Amino acid sequence: MVTERPKIDSQKPKTLLEAVRASLIQAGKYYPGDVVAPAAILWTDADGQWLPVVDQLRGLMPELLTFGQYNLATRTGPAIWLRCVIEPSVRKNKFKHLQWPDDTVPVIYAPGISRQTLRAVEECPDQLKPLVELQYRGVVWTQKNGKDWTIRAFLVNEEEGLGLDVADDKLTLQAMQGAVAHLALARITELQRKRLEAEDFDKLMIGDTQRDLLRWLNDPEKTREQWDKATWSAFRNRCREEYDFDPEADGDIVGGEKLGTRAGAWYGVWKRFIESPALYPGIPGLLRRAKPKGQMIFDKDTWPDENEALESELRRQLAEVASMTPGDTRNRLAQLESAHSPRRGWVWAQLGMSPLANALQFLNLLAKRTMTMLGGDSVETMAKLYVEGGYLADDSAMQAVSCVKTTEDVAAVQAAVRTIYLPWIDDTTRHFQQCLATKPLPAANQQKNADLRAGDCILFVDGLRFDIGQRLVTKATERKLEVSSAWRWSAVPTVTSTAKPAVSPIAGKIRGIHLEADFCPQEGEAGESLTIERFRRLLSLEGYQVIGSAENGDPSTKNPRGWTEYGGFDKLGHDLQGKLAARIQDQIEFVVERLQGLLDAGWSRVFVMTDHGWLLVPGGMPKVQLPKYLTESRWSRCASIKDSSHVEVPVASWSWNPQERFAYAPGVHCFVLGQEYAHGGISLQECLIPILMFTSTVASAQITVTISELHWSGMRCRVAIEPAKSGAIADLRTRPNVPDSTITGAKPLDVEGKAALLVADDSLEGTMVSLVIIDASGNILAKQATTVGGDK
Repeated sequence: MVTERPKIDSQKPKTLLEAVRASLIQAGKYYPGDVVAPAAILWTDADGQWLPVVDQLRGLMPELLTFGQYNLATRTGPAIWLRCVIEPSVRKNKFKHLQWPDDTVPVIYAPGISRQTLRAVEECPDQLKPLVELQYRGVVWTQKNGKDWTIRAFLVNEEEGLGLDVADDKLTLQAMQGAVAHLALARITELQRKRLEAEDFDKLMIGDTQRDLLRWLNDPEKTREQWDKATWSAFRNRCREEYDFDPEADGDIVGGEKLGTRAGAWYGVWKRFIESPALYPGIPGLLRRAKPKGQMIFDKDTWPDENEALESELRRQLAEVASMTPGDTRNRLAQLESAHSPRRGWVWAQLGMSPLANALQFLNLLAKRTMTMLGGDSVETMAKLYVEGGYLADDSAMQAVSCVKTTEDVAAVQAAVRTIYLPWIDDTTRHFQQCLATKPLPAANQQKNADLRAGDCILFVDGLRFDIGQRLVTKATERKLEVSSAWRWSAVPTVTSTAKPAVSPIAGKIRGIHLEADFCPQEGEAGESLTIERFRRLLSLEGYQVIGSAENGDPSTKNPRGWTEYGGFDKLGHDLQGKLAARIQDQIEFVVERLQGLLDAGWSRVFVMTDHGWLLVPGGMPKVQLPKYLTESRWSRCASIKDSSHVEVPVASWSWNPQERFAYAPGVHCFVLGQEYAHGGISLQECLIPILMFTSTVASAQITVTISELHWSGMRCRVAIEPAKSGAIADLRTRPNVPDSTITGAKPLDVEGKAALLVADDSLEGTMVSLVIIDASGNILAKQATTVGGDK
């Protein structure tokens, strides 16, 4: 049986323990630019500082393994054992007691080992060598400057850590290390807005009875083992005095009942528990055992089995709507929302134990948004209504489906979605297709592309549907990026081979001669099919840097323009079908990270462009017949017709040549049975695509100096600027606009405008960084990309 990872609320972590867990999970996320998912996350810790935190993390992360002497209880073992258990096939067959979700990347904690030890392959001890290749096949959890995370570094780092103000004197560091186990559970809000010194860390070790009581209730035996007699006696005294409870005489069952009833001082303990419930994974089980029998329960929110019973009842009621009319379904959903919406405020929703209650809010939004079909007498009018709010129906359907995972829950939500969403999207699409028959969409050369200038970079995201684009706007705005939004029509059929060239800067170099089986247009000069190699060559000839998905290009060149591709929406849709809904938010976060990286690298504006949208209908789209012998090729929602064939489905003009026709499926039908995700046809969701322009709110100073010299001598970077500027400072950073990403420390230039920057960490050799020249206020005067150690 796969162990579910305890869920932590999606809001900001409230404790150091939650923040470390979130950072580790983020490090292992599978980005679309990666070839394969990382095999493992290596966590090196030369001084063993994190050992107390790791002991507490084990209850939250079943995928957390430790290098050391074999101990199955703590999931600890030698390197060769670790190499075995991280392999899914080996683990499932030989180590069935060590299981975690398939999409979870295992973490290997290596106390007493530094990253330098693993990098020095020839000198690496034999017992560690099985782990060496994991730093290339996996990822290493480090700071952006490549250094191992220390506890203090994580506490003070503003971008990746907690951003706290911690003194760096010897006494403070000693007190901090001694209080690590207590620090891990301390509330971050209590540590903010003051300078933390030795006294503050000492206070964490005493006087927090609520924390200690929750730790004991969570795991009585282990917690008791960790305390000496004096600590245990003091803890008992505090519990008797403050909570009228003796842990030794009364036991954990009595404590669990008192916690669940929340009477008197126990209400404060309950409030402390629900602040960070995932830190105490044993308490839900305790509450199940401790619930009073044979008594009327008035406050049901403290008992997990009461929530589970309500989820079960809601599952049954949602499944029943499959046989109802859309109108009756809307009424039933409103009734269920009234009854179950309070449960979204219960602690069990934070722990992921109320997926149907969470889905219900989106089902009700979907019900309201689909009460009437999108009308209008033209495609432009329909587009206006869609952009002004109609897209929220599609977004609500995706959000509802993304809330659930188990087969039973998916079936229940799917029943409700199909009952109200399928008729709406089919009617809306048929009306759109009727409007299109009166006035076709503009040809590929009849729409103006983004107005690009020097310093602009295009980020092409395949399959960024309009509603998903709006979510991207929201997430980017949260990151303090400025966004300008517009939209346009996709080329048709809405497949990548036809639609991607139409939104590119080289659209004018492309033409449509014949509609081929792959729907691909031709290169204008030679009339050859527009392969990806020819597409990129044309971009280069037009002066565009074609930038790899893991690169940022060089915006410091003369009149720079860039083109790069990122994102996995369309690929995941074809691979996962309806399960795409659960992956959308992760993909959005990846795109935002990519956006931020391009802007930080120096691109002044980043345009996010896409080729087409898609349809996603949980449970599958209805099939319409189109015999294969009538077509040259038949895709999910479009087909290339043989010259002499007559088809019974609608046809439209190819955007690259109106004389060429293709067939498309009526409404939301599909030519292939069982497809939940598809595109290529004619619908608002497939044809209306966003154009988004992003800029950073962090304004750089006007460049007044030029980097005249940059060369490497070993690991020393020699720099010169013209003209020499008083007060100018040189720095090497992994992210040019982020001072904390320095790998050398800033250094003033001399009166001749020269400086030498030494990179002390030789593990960074070969890393792409930016040389930045800043003034005394931190404004960037000039910057240039370079490789640590020089290009080899």
